[in-house]
Amino acid sequence: MTTTSASQDIAEAESPAFLHAVAELAQRRPVVASRAVYNLQGNKLLDGGASLDAGVYAKLLSQPLAMRLDECVTTEAAIDSAGLRKAAVAAMRSLPFFAAMAPDDASRDALLDAVAAIPLPAPVAFQLTLARETSFEQFDHGVLMALLCAHLVRDAGASAAEMAAAAAAGLLHDLGMLHIDPRLLQAGHRLSGDERRPLYAHPVTSAMLVDRFEVYPQQVTRAIIEHHEQLDGSGYPQGLAGTAISPLGRVLSLAEVVTAMFDGKRQYPEQRVSLMLRISPRRFDAAGVAAVQRLLATLPAPVDEPGPGVAESVQRLQLLAGLLAEWHDALDQTTPDLDEASRDVLRSVAEQAESLQSMLFDAGITAEQLGMLTSDAESDPALRVELWALAQELQWNLLASAHQLRRRWEGFDAAQPIPEALTAWGDTVWALDPLV
Repeated sequence: MTTTSASQDIAEAESPAFLHAVAELAQRRPVVASRAVYNLQGNKLLDGGASLDAGVYAKLLSQPLAMRLDECVTTEAAIDSAGLRKAAVAAMRSLPFFAAMAPDDASRDALLDAVAAIPLPAPVAFQLTLARETSFEQFDHGVLMALLCAHLVRDAGASAAEMAAAAAAGLLHDLGMLHIDPRLLQAGHRLSGDERRPLYAHPVTSAMLVDRFEVYPQQVTRAIIEHHEQLDGSGYPQGLAGTAISPLGRVLSLAEVVTAMFDGKRQYPEQRVSLMLRISPRRFDAAGVAAVQRLLATLPAPVDEPGPGVAESVQRLQLLAGLLAEWHDALDQTTPDLDEASRDVLRSVAEQAESLQSMLFDAGITAEQLGMLTSDAESDPALRVELWALAQELQWNLLASAHQLRRRWEGFDAAQPIPEALTAWGDTVWALDPLV
């Protein structure tokens, strides 16, 4: 990927979602053209110094631009190093897991210095400001990623410069999400096949946005592309496995799933992280997992408060275990009728199902053992949280397997359509009540 070609590709593909977000920002604070804006035919759409308004937005939306819009506009109170440091301090104060990364002033200053050292070319600062003002959860997620990535590489002995590079990759890994229709990201929205494509492509979009600027090392761009890859090959966009994923990419992959537990108002994030790492050991870098587990070990036990009931969690686990068994049945019925290429697609998903089945057995999740839990278990807060977290993690894994199956089937020139039994199984998984 070259900087020039990346910039041109994005300029020609300026998304309505991004333009809409810019228009939304312009309603809150002045957004001004820092230079004249032209379309691909060389016609001027906006003079330098002019403010964006609803009429200009419609004009920009109607035709491809000669340059990326973020290279042509500016706004007041844009994100800078001081603002990043302030956001990182706020995150560490509000979330014990992130505070645990800095048990003393020296470690705290090292992390905050890494975040503050992230280069911020004006277009990147504009994109971050846009996220902060129109999609704060995305901005907050980036700050958490910056902190955790810097901590993980520091734990492995990285230099200050390497920590800053890791923080930059963490902060900027999801810039491409600003270019996705926000309706597709709403909780509970069921994505169709066509709607999934921009979501699966967002790591590449993010990397292209960052690759325009030489201040970011190539390892940062590569890691951003890889931040949804997993060591067992179950990730995207390329389905990389093992050492095919770069060292910094493996850091981002782990940090992505850990910080996701702290996004929004998820319940019991620390317990969910702990469980996820215990039942998915082959997906993430072992050294990074150990570093996260050391952080978790420093945190206090969960407070005994009203929460998920044992009976409800047991019922959900029984339902999910039944769906896992149905997957095996559907696979057994389907496989003999498939060609070898199609079987290869199924093998990777089948391996995920085997891992889930082993996870259930290791956790003691069988129909008989679940049935032995009594009302006395309600008085054990640790057990209540563990069962609830286990149900959440199992459902998440089933959803991931269903998405992986469809994504990989659609990703190669299949001679046969996806079997009806597997399609029906995926539809049942997607119809489950949303995760909380």
